[in-house]
Amino acid sequence: MVSAMGMCTEYNAEGHRAIYDHISSILENESTLAETQTPPALVFYAMRNVLRPDFILGQIPFLLDCLAMVDIFRRYAVKASSVALSWQEYYAKELISDPDMTLLTERELKKVQDYVTNDERDRLHYILVVKNLCLLHVYYLVTAPESCMLAEHLNDYFPGCFPGHDIPSKLLFQHGLSESEKQIMEETYQECKEWILDVTQWEEEREEEQEQLLETLTAEQADAAFQQAFRERFPPPFSQEELVSDLDDYLDIVERMIRRLEDYFPSAKVLDRFKWAT
Repeated sequence: MVSAMGMCTEYNAEGHRAIYDHISSILENESTLAETQTPPALVFYAMRNVLRPDFILGQIPFLLDCLAMVDIFRRYAVKASSVALSWQEYYAKELISDPDMTLLTERELKKVQDYVTNDERDRLHYILVVKNLCLLHVYYLVTAPESCMLAEHLNDYFPGCFPGHDIPSKLLFQHGLSESEKQIMEETYQECKEWILDVTQWEEEREEEQEQLLETLTAEQADAAFQQAFRERFPPPFSQEELVSDLDDYLDIVERMIRRLEDYFPSAKVLDRFKWAT
């Protein structure tokens, strides 16, 4: 259940799992992806359930695919806005012959113009959130139970990072990156690579200490000691709360854009049932 303010007042685990599975099935079935109609509200809901009440770091790959879908919604809305501006200009000249014609108000026109003007800014916002989600997931994986998946996820985030292993990324955000965006991800990989090398060296230096700990502590106690030492030596790359706030801001931008366009053009149902367009 969601209150009028958008806050979750009751967590429906079964309902969320059904939505999660539905979106996952869409993302995994590449052969039918282009023909799938995905309501934006479903994607927004699924993403916010990953972020709250607690950020589920292990679901960051799923979150990244959903975020890529949201950016497709946004780009589609920008295209729709550009078309609307062209028709506004055309019909403004027809008012003399048809005085009953309805045009966008000045306030509506300003909003639609802003969507087109802010396209590059909003796209950069999206790319920077993607970059930070990748970094946070790598940080999480180093000490997570599923740490064996680190190499696979590194390849998904930074294709070609393992020389001689040409394995395509499974993540949607990799499609359609501009040269400048690829450069951002390349710089992110270099940062990530240096950090992993530092972690590896630190772990090697602690091997003797770890052996001594295992003689006096249980495996669980030794693992807890390692986790604490790791967090002290390698704090998170940035505030998790700030990342969630940045992601919330982006979702709010796109959600407001969709709602306003549907309010301005109700008969067209601009994004009522969004159809994938790549």
